Amino acid sequence: MKFLATAALFATLASARILRAKNTTSTVGQEILAKAMTASGTPYAWGGGDCEGPTDDQPPYDYGDIGYDCSGLVCWAVCQVTGRDLFTEGLRVTSSMYCADEATLGYKKYPYEERLPGDAVFFGGACECGGSDVHHVGIMMDSGDRMWNAPNDRVNAVQENSIEGFSDTPCPYVIRFT
Repeated sequence: MKFLATAALFATLASARILRAKNTTSTVGQEILAKAMTASGTPYAWGGGDCEGPTDDQPPYDYGDIGYDCSGLVCWAVCQVTGRDLFTEGLRVTSSMYCADEATLGYKKYPYEERLPGDAVFFGGACECGGSDVHHVGIMMDSGDRMWNAPNDRVNAVQENSIEGFSDTPCPYVIRFT
């Protein structure tokens, strides 16, 4: 009888570990998405955002707005959830983040087709590195066809948007923050 109770306890603990391991891949991403969503309605500010939150926009678009731009929103949410400061690591600019190799980035890149909630999804023309071709980033939402982002100064607020309706096509890779 004692053996059966011990075996049942071991089986329960073993399966609990397996369940936690299964959820690990998307948990950090889901936390990043949830954090970014708390910025809903925050104004767009070109160059805005740091680990503490929204900041003043930067030249040449210095209109006095306090808020986030697309990469500032993503980097802020990553910093808040993981403690990692992409701003000081030279990964704050959208193209720098997308074009960094995985060793420098410290996160894995996955094909766009394998995207999960919380992944960073990037946009550009041909999505080529070495220039400013990669120019927008958002955080993938649960559905896989919507993102949370700071679109641009014309929209002027952090919000949810359709990926399909965005002005450019998604780049071939997403970044998974784990």
